[in-house]
Amino acid sequence: MDEITEKLARIKDKWGPEALLGVGGSGHGPGDPNLWRFCNLWGTPNYFHQGKNCGEPEYFAEWAVYGAISEIGNTPVPGVTKCVIIWGSNPPVSYGSNWWKAAEAARTQGMKIITVDPRLSESAKGSDLWLQIRPGTDGALAYGMLKLIIDEGLYDADFVNRWCLGFEELKAFVAQYSLSKVEAITWVPAAKIAEAARLYATSKPADIMFGLGTAHQGKGTFSAVLGKAFLRAITGNVDVLGGNRFGDVPEQTSFVEQMHWDKIIDHPERTRDNVSSEVWPYGSVKALKLFREAMSNVYPKGLPGPAKYMIYPAPSSVWTAILDQKPYPIRAALIQASNTLGTFANSKRIAQAFTSGNLELLVVLEQNLTPTAQLADYVLPAADALETPNIFVAVGYWGFNDLYNAIPRALDPLYERRTDYDVFRDLGNRLGQQGYWPDSLEGWYDRLLEPSSVKFEELAARNDPQLAPPVREKRYLTSGFATASGKVEFSSSMLKKLGYDPFPQHEEPAWSPVSNPELAKEYPYILITTGRNRHFQGSNLHQIAKLRRLHPHPLVQLHPETARQLGIAEGDDVYIETPVGRVRQKARLFKGINPQVVHAEFGWWYPERTPDSSLSGIWESNINSIVPDGPEHASFTGDSSFRALLCRVYPAKESAPGSIAH
Repeated sequence: MDEITEKLARIKDKWGPEALLGVGGSGHGPGDPNLWRFCNLWGTPNYFHQGKNCGEPEYFAEWAVYGAISEIGNTPVPGVTKCVIIWGSNPPVSYGSNWWKAAEAARTQGMKIITVDPRLSESAKGSDLWLQIRPGTDGALAYGMLKLIIDEGLYDADFVNRWCLGFEELKAFVAQYSLSKVEAITWVPAAKIAEAARLYATSKPADIMFGLGTAHQGKGTFSAVLGKAFLRAITGNVDVLGGNRFGDVPEQTSFVEQMHWDKIIDHPERTRDNVSSEVWPYGSVKALKLFREAMSNVYPKGLPGPAKYMIYPAPSSVWTAILDQKPYPIRAALIQASNTLGTFANSKRIAQAFTSGNLELLVVLEQNLTPTAQLADYVLPAADALETPNIFVAVGYWGFNDLYNAIPRALDPLYERRTDYDVFRDLGNRLGQQGYWPDSLEGWYDRLLEPSSVKFEELAARNDPQLAPPVREKRYLTSGFATASGKVEFSSSMLKKLGYDPFPQHEEPAWSPVSNPELAKEYPYILITTGRNRHFQGSNLHQIAKLRRLHPHPLVQLHPETARQLGIAEGDDVYIETPVGRVRQKARLFKGINPQVVHAEFGWWYPERTPDSSLSGIWESNINSIVPDGPEHASFTGDSSFRALLCRVYPAKESAPGSIAH
């Protein structure tokens, strides 16, 4: 810690606070919010976490249109929810069994399920209507649905007239998206598009779900996520119980104040915005400041919990700032519970950045020696979840809700393992942040709980150790919407201020059969990635032998006819290749996918292999090592394209080495 502190202080003195990069992990512990707190107090706007790969563009679209984001994992309310569109998601796998049980209960009371998915997923199998879309064309589908709903007068005219601005502009814009045109773009029959639009618009309250799939389409993302926001608003399904109820912001704790968003906006030592702000301004300190101004009427305590997304730089720009020192240098990195090589695009370029002589310090806080940790100058051993007291429920650690459940630690940390909080407190106190970090994690929880007048130990001792918010809806009736106008803005003022077109056309991903037909001749299949399976969480849990026995190999789904043409049988080792490179996975023949589409698993590495130059086999099967990054492929927020690429598939000439954990 002495050495790390000395190096961080020296780098800050020479290069400024912005020369520090922070990368966070998953939302199941206190590490992420304390990394953000440390960075905000330090003065660097260059930090992000796995959420940058997640649904960030979804949130940005909702914030731009109506100033709030839908409740994450909105669970259908039996007897209330009339329709749900599962769009870019697969809840039976990603949300667990409780969501689907609630959905089945709601279906017995008349709720209908529509699924938009290129594959016959578990959700699609259980739906009343499945729209098998061409990957990367979701924006065109949303616009086609909007046109029909407007043309047939199925929108909520009272809500639109009282609470929305820019309806006539929206109407004129979507007029060009006829059902015949949308069918040609999306591969979804016009009759099914019309059926879905009518069913959704006439079944209130109705919910269009958050989905990673619509955020992973590169150039196709902007229209997709805005189109979904427009659909929710035009039908009056925003902040309605059973529809897209807005997520609760942290009010029972001082979470918002503890994140210190204002510190990074007005930090006296910070002289520059993040490294991607000029290319992607919707993801910058400038955007965060506009966001704060627009939302002041609704969020008097300050920015809402997930405001961090508004500041995140584009990962591709971060690697450029390390490798090329442009637009300015990043010289140090703190990686907290993130196997960055396994979960971000173009991961070989990330490895180049992490091993570059330009990066003077790489510190990784981890529980396992991941491929990313193997590159570190210092690996700090992190405490296990059972060794860490807990207060937040799931994504509450990211500020998405106002639900808290106090759980004491089950045992003290073994060996030299320390909680993430203890590490950042130690660093902070050594580097001028005294007074911001109570002496223990439980002490910080006590500070967080002050608005509720309860101590962590007291809450944890209760028979029901939970603080749950009341169910709220239609909060706009008293406060308006958290936009500059206080209304839903189809023609978003925030997008305009940041230089974006508030009505973007459907745009093809950079690598698609339409946008790049010459490339498609060489790489004839549309590649989608990042779909979840039940056994792992991203690149995590591959080290658990029992889970690996249940799911020993990475699988790529191919239509049986495609496999026959390629000479591939079930279980064969195959190469998946893009212009970036190739990886090996095992073929899984699947009739529920279009013959022109293949689906590959992500995040694969082999923890059982001794760390060596192969970094535990991270390049062998990890699909992210052949996913491109950079402006050509990024979304309007700088996120990478994971689900609408081009590839070719062919048999591997030799068998893969054994890789099952024992």
